[in-house]
Parts: sequence; C-alpha cells; structure tokens
Amino acid sequence: MVRTGSHAYIEYDFEEDGSNNRTYGANATPNKKFGLQDRVTSLTLTNNRINLPQLNNNYLDSYAYGQQQGSASIGFTLSNGWVFGTVLGRPTTTGSSNPYTHTYGATAEQKVPRTISIEVGVDGASADIKRTLKGGLVNTLGLSTSVGGIAECTADIVYGKETDPSTSLGSAPTLPTTEFPYTFAHAELTVGDDTLAQVQDVSLNISQNSELLYGLSSHQAVDSFKRVVEITGSFRASFVNSNLLTEVLKQIKEGGGSSEYRETVGKLGQDNASAPTIEFKLTFTKNANESIIITGTGLAPTDHNITGLEPVEPIFEEINWQMKTISVAVKNSESAEE
Repeated sequence: MVRTGSHAYIEYDFEEDGSNNRTYGANATPNKKFGLQDRVTSLTLTNNRINLPQLNNNYLDSYAYGQQQGSASIGFTLSNGWVFGTVLGRPTTTGSSNPYTHTYGATAEQKVPRTISIEVGVDGASADIKRTLKGGLVNTLGLSTSVGGIAECTADIVYGKETDPSTSLGSAPTLPTTEFPYTFAHAELTVGDDTLAQVQDVSLNISQNSELLYGLSSHQAVDSFKRVVEITGSFRASFVNSNLLTEVLKQIKEGGGSSEYRETVGKLGQDNASAPTIEFKLTFTKNANESIIITGTGLAPTDHNITGLEPVEPIFEEINWQMKTISVAVKNSESAEE
C-alpha cells in the first residue's frame, strides 16, 4: 500500500553534550518540532561517484566514491521562536517569572555553527524506515507572510553524516508548550522609526554561509564552519510618502540635500540629522506575554520599485534590503529553550 505523509514524522535536536558544548554529528536525541504543518519538501543524499574509464575501452571500468553529502528542504508554519536557534545559536534568557524573554543573535554565538541531527521516520508497508541525518546545518532560514496568509518558514539544510536506516521507528516529536499559528494579522513592520501601514507582504532570509569540513580517512564530514552571515529580505507596501525612496537616494548623497550621505538607514547623516531609534523591526504578537520580535541594524535598501502606476490600480512600493546584524527576542512562559 502506498504511504502518505500521515505515516511519517520529522524531528530534530541540537548536537550538544550535557554541558552545552557543541559536538558535531553526536549527542543529539531528535524530539523537537520545526513548527506547525511541518513537511519535508525534498531530501537528497549523494555519494559523489567518480567514474573511472580506461584506455583501449569505451565502457567505464570502475567507480570510486567521494564525499557523502545530503540536503533537505523543510517547510513549516511559524508557531514559536525556538527554530531561530538553528541559525543564531543559543539564546540568552532573562526574567524570573512568566513571561521570559529568550534573545537570539549574540555575537559570540554567531562564530561557530550550531549543528542539528534530524530524524525522518516512515511507517512502511513492509518495513519501517528511520533515517538519522547528522551534522546538519540550517544554511538558510526563511520567513515570509502576506495579506491573507500564514507566516511561512523554510529551512534549507545540508548534512554530512548518514548511516544505514533503522527498521525501528522512534517517537513522534514532543509538542512544545508554546505553539501558535502566526499569520499576517499578527505581524507589524517598522522601518526607520516608521510603522508601515498597508504592508502587503514581507520576507526575511538569514543565511549562515556555513560549510561542511571533510578530512582524510572518512567519506563523511568531520566538522563545519561559518562564513559571513547574510541577512536579506523585502517588503511591499502602499506608496503613501517618499520616505523610503529618500533613504535609497541618501546612499548616493542625493536624498535630503546634496550634503547628506547615509551608509545605512540608522547611521547619522553628514547633515547631523537624527538617526532613527529603530532601523528594522518585524513583530509577531499573540498577546502581551507571547511574541517574537525580530530587530535588525545596519539596514541598507538595495533598490526601490514602484508598481501599479496604471488607471484605477493601487500603487505599491517594494524595497529589497540587507542588514548587518539581527536579534530575535522570543517572549513566552517557558524558562528555558525547548
């Protein structure tokens, strides 16, 4: 009988020992959910076969094999903030009672990847299949929402270790205490101290630019490392004023007077004009005690696009942007990361 997603599960855990030391490819017991409506949109494993022909023959003679490499794409609905730990490291927790605030994005946490193990289980028709993917790196975590939709997340993952699958299924993931389906209606976007009205859609991508490290004597990866973290995204809103257009012009010293230049939205201009207190903030709020607040600094618009300059069509402006740093404050009733 053909199996469907109702016969399968996916869960993950951080590869850390009892002292919270990072241990590549070990010490993980997958039991965490990525989010609501989690799904595996692709799962690929390659052994990087090397074809070996020989002289005096048009057929292949032998095969050799290189690095074991796997990749997975996960999709899910944003339901809590724990998943940001896969790209921003461990959180710093403050508060002595409900609500607690868990803040991701400390500089020290950004230097070393926080790898994960993933368990994928399928209740097979003739035999169960449990795959354990080790040494996983969430290379890019994406978040997007638009009017009428839910807050969708994607995780693009690479991993460097997998052994033979087991025929004994594990347990389904433990449901987090805090779980809520965030939608566009729970979101608010602030740019340059302006809370933008009539936002149609917004997206955010955090890319670690991590890489697997291989060495002699093993086809599997032995470690991982990170390069420069890139934080990019876009938003589209009603074209109600020239504020965002002016910010783009200031980058080439043409906005707000020829003497003014701003490297970023938050940097003080040469005209000594006040820099905004909030450069970028994307908030998802359930109630006063439960929210996810994403804050960024070093915001630089990449371009400014206008659509809808047509008879009886709404006019929208779309901004593509990049930031230097990011911080995510997760507020809930839990005293520790789940």
